[in-house]
Amino acid sequence: MGRALSNHLVIGAQWETLIGLEKEMTEIRSLARSRDASHFTVTDDGAGTRTVGLVSLPDATQTNAATTRYALAVVLRTLVDGPNVAFMHPDPDDPAKAVFVTLRDHRPELDLEVPASQLKHRLEQWTAEVEGPVKVAGVMRTDLPHADVILTLDDIAAAAVREATAETRIKPVRQALPARQLKIAATVVTLLAVIAGAAYAGWQWYESIQREKLAAANRVDPVVAYKQALTRALANESFSTGASYARHLQRAVQQLPANAGGWRPASIDCKARTCEIEWRRLEGGTFDLLLSQRPRAQIVDLDHANERFMLPEDDATSASTVAASLGAAKSEARTPAGAPSIEALEDDGDARVTPIPRNQFLRTAGARLQALGDYGMDIALTMPEPLVPVPPGVASRDDMPPPILKGEWKMAGHLAFFDSVAGLMMRAGNMSLGELKIVIDDGKPVFSAQGTYYVH
Repeated sequence: MGRALSNHLVIGAQWETLIGLEKEMTEIRSLARSRDASHFTVTDDGAGTRTVGLVSLPDATQTNAATTRYALAVVLRTLVDGPNVAFMHPDPDDPAKAVFVTLRDHRPELDLEVPASQLKHRLEQWTAEVEGPVKVAGVMRTDLPHADVILTLDDIAAAAVREATAETRIKPVRQALPARQLKIAATVVTLLAVIAGAAYAGWQWYESIQREKLAAANRVDPVVAYKQALTRALANESFSTGASYARHLQRAVQQLPANAGGWRPASIDCKARTCEIEWRRLEGGTFDLLLSQRPRAQIVDLDHANERFMLPEDDATSASTVAASLGAAKSEARTPAGAPSIEALEDDGDARVTPIPRNQFLRTAGARLQALGDYGMDIALTMPEPLVPVPPGVASRDDMPPPILKGEWKMAGHLAFFDSVAGLMMRAGNMSLGELKIVIDDGKPVFSAQGTYYVH
């Protein structure tokens, strides 16, 4: 609660920065309700920031409507030149207390009555928090800190009356509505209540009809929805890097020269259809010799160069091949006698990435992967997860395609086993190669490969 002094100055206001997200008076009324304030004043710091001072004055000060009261903090800003100001003055009604008002960056901040014994401590604490110089205003007394500007409460009151600006005046937050407006408002509320009551039943009927129409429009066959979701999921998978791609990649790597003008390949990193080669200089190798044999090489420094090449996409391994094969997969799953033999899969020239029955994959490529592990290679195989969850209760329908699952595979070992990658992928035709790395350093040459497999 604020306080009005005998010279019409008001102290004890709570100062808040206006955000400006709504109309100013709407925001002020909202803040006043939350702070239980009855009066306010608004000031501008000259840089566009507006600050409202909220104060709750006793009833005695509100009865005399002709009395104009002024916010001490706002008047103080017009009398003392400086961004940061602290004003201290003995309380005219209580010698044991003092008035303590501060301005930070030209905006009112603290507006308090404090015990006189704590005044010096409060000033030091506030000064330490402020960035920049502070100007102290007030009266010169032995029991008060030194004042840079001599200023009394009467000086401030006289300036407030003399200037009498709207910014310094304290105004009531809300005014009572005239009796005629109250009657009109009551009539409007009653009329709205009658209209709302009459329209409620009709609206309920209309809403129920709309809900029924919306429910009918939203009913979708779960098998149709599953097929659409599966088609979208398959479109995001890479089916163009199957066994055929692996053989092309194997031939491209094997055709690389072990020595290109005194430079040797130190590492090969292939992702999708893009491969990057790191060339490392040997004794006697020069830029001229390397570029004469590898014109696409990019020089990195005296001893290193990079080269990038891309493998062309094979139409036989495109994603459309997989989508076209899903219709036949259902009948193949139900008629084991019509399924292609393991030998036919191994001899498939295209080696298309096509989902196959899970057990068929495990008995062919899975078994081969185990054998490679027994030879000393590092292998890994994750169990497959559905690309799209199967809706409940539709698995037995004839138009339901077999669920497609995918898992991850990895293998790594000596470079002598590099041709095992394409050989493994040709076993089942459902594996794609996502990444291949070859490292040829002073130790043994090694490779690592990883990709995805698809089953149903």
